[in-house]
Amino acid sequence: MSFNDLIRAKVVCYAADGILQDSLIKLDAGISTDLPVGAVVDEGGESAASTGAIAYVLVEPAKAGDKYLIVANPVMVVLNAEALETSLDHASVVATLSAKGYVFADYGTVALRTT
Repeated sequence: MSFNDLIRAKVVCYAADGILQDSLIKLDAGISTDLPVGAVVDEGGESAASTGAIAYVLVEPAKAGDKYLIVANPVMVVLNAEALETSLDHASVVATLSAKGYVFADYGTVALRTT
């Protein structure tokens, strides 16, 4: 992994709250592979195999065997869509995450919700 794969600023453009910007997800079994910041994962912590399986976006890297993930809280962050790590169709992933409440912008134009 490169340095950029290790820092939350790669994927988080804006956080409304430094404490509530992420959530801890505990898993029953350890994950099978290392995952970088921005990885799009399913409920089991593995890279999502389909858009229907998408559950979370990592904001901290995870190592093989980890039984926990630190993921973005969709209500408290604006994410950089270009930083998502997935083999799935990018537009479909962004649409799926948007439907789950995630907001996207780039670093030049962070659009904050006003309502």
